[in-house]
Amino acid sequence: MATPTKKIVDNNLTATLKYALVSDKKMSLIAQMVKGKKVDEALTFLEVLPKKAAKFLAKVIKSAYANATTNASYDGNKLYVQKIEIGRGPKIQRIRFVSRSRISHYVKYRAFVKIFLHVK
Repeated sequence: MATPTKKIVDNNLTATLKYALVSDKKMSLIAQMVKGKKVDEALTFLEVLPKKAAKFLAKVIKSAYANATTNASYDGNKLYVQKIEIGRGPKIQRIRFVSRSRISHYVKYRAFVKIFLHVK
């Protein structure tokens, strides 16, 4: 009987962001644009993009880049974004007071992000 093998991931090339105050659908749209690019190209692309999710994603890519260059001393010019995992976080339910003493409900969504870098 074959045993399942786990793929060993170098933790120095990853970074995570939890409870980002943006929905996972909006975050995954931005992540698709960045996936497969070099780290420098991805960061310049995200700095110009006028989306809230882009700021969160740039923050995580900078953190993964710093982990790779300082902890494991990888060459920063050879790093690229291999994979981005976006997960749904907990919802926060809020209320808003509207006319005639009524209450309107709305939901704030959260997202989890995990970035995997790789060396070419």
